Amino acid sequence: MIASMTGYGFASIEGDAFKATVELRSVNHRFFEWNCRLPRPLSFLEEELKKIAKNAVQRGKLDVFIKIEGEALTKRELEVDWDLLKQYEAASRKIAQTINQEHVLDIPSLLFSDQLVQVNEAGEVDEELIQVIKQAMEKAVHDLRHMRMEEGSHLKQDLDVRLNIMSELVEQIDTYSPEVVDHYRDKLRKRVNEFLSGFESQLDESRLLAEVALFAEKSDISEELTRLRSHIEQFANILSGGGVVGRKLDFLVQEMNREANTIGSKANHLAIRRHVVEMKSEIEKMKEQVQNIE
Repeated sequence: MIASMTGYGFASIEGDAFKATVELRSVNHRFFEWNCRLPRPLSFLEEELKKIAKNAVQRGKLDVFIKIEGEALTKRELEVDWDLLKQYEAASRKIAQTINQEHVLDIPSLLFSDQLVQVNEAGEVDEELIQVIKQAMEKAVHDLRHMRMEEGSHLKQDLDVRLNIMSELVEQIDTYSPEVVDHYRDKLRKRVNEFLSGFESQLDESRLLAEVALFAEKSDISEELTRLRSHIEQFANILSGGGVVGRKLDFLVQEMNREANTIGSKANHLAIRRHVVEMKSEIEKMKEQVQNIE
């Protein structure tokens, strides 16, 4: 099956102390582009999360939003300057003796002193939080992939319809192709006879046939029609095969458009030109759809 590059994924996993919510949004892009917003203490997880995403997403611009709820992201440690605390205690005792007061050390006040006590980040992220984030990411990616595949199925259905229309237009043009030379020969004969009507000269059939043969060679579109049939068949086969085929299909659409332009410029026939206009309209619609295929 083919996948669209447009999709949305969401997952929320709750552990004992943490809750991780992951939101994914993807749109079409020539390559894989990753844009992740992580809290700074979790930046080391980005590459691992990117690998999880790339297992399911080969092309497209992927925006990742991660929200963490619960305890602090990293463990905290209390650091006490014990040497300084001993000096505070000694100074407090000496002051109490000097002023003949009972020595009482206000411990709660000391705990709130920035000079004595500091709260530091331990630097290690809780393992439970890491696992919760990974699980949420995997679930969100699965959700995203499901939506992209479903959208890809709709794209395939639409492209199958376009391919059938293209095949019909090619066959219709092919039926008009022999008329191009006949129409040119009759038109040329009529114009020459009208020109010679006032003269005694007669129409030189050999010259007429030579001119018609030259025109037939220049206006022959059989090769273009053959290549168009081949492109349509390849397109259908690649579409049915599935996988990451967006670039291949985009190339074939460009080739179809080139062949259609050549047919339009070669064939001096009103019906063929009308069919070419319809063909180019279908090709343009196919191009828009293909640009969203992974």
